[in-house]
Amino acid sequence: MSLEDSTDIETRFQRNTYIVMLVALTAGMVLGGRRMGLGVALGGVLSLFNKRWLEGSVRAILGAAAETQSGNVPPWTASKLILRYFIIAYVIGIAVWTGYFNPIGIGIGFASFVGGVMMEAVYQLYLFFKTRDNSNSANSE
Repeated sequence: MSLEDSTDIETRFQRNTYIVMLVALTAGMVLGGRRMGLGVALGGVLSLFNKRWLEGSVRAILGAAAETQSGNVPPWTASKLILRYFIIAYVIGIAVWTGYFNPIGIGIGFASFVGGVMMEAVYQLYLFFKTRDNSNSANSE
């Protein structure tokens, strides 16, 4: 896989995540009302926050390990991976406590990341079978 392929996959994945969030938000508002829609919106924002923080933490950990060549990572850098879970749980707890956000909607919005991954997986399967069929057609001639 080339760097260009990796960038294309990342771009499609980001787009797919936004599509899943938009569809879930629309369905939540229509089928579940304002509280459900707000929950889905908050969950989607937390999903994006989680992804961005995870990318930054992993980049920092790998950068520190590559710089020192020892495999040791500063404790605070590694603890940031765990800290994000506490912050996300805290935000969800406050949101549910206020009563303005549906907890199931928050979960659905937070899972938009998974929907984006599943859409990309289906697309990759499509590409695999498409190239396989083309190579079988060329071999039979």
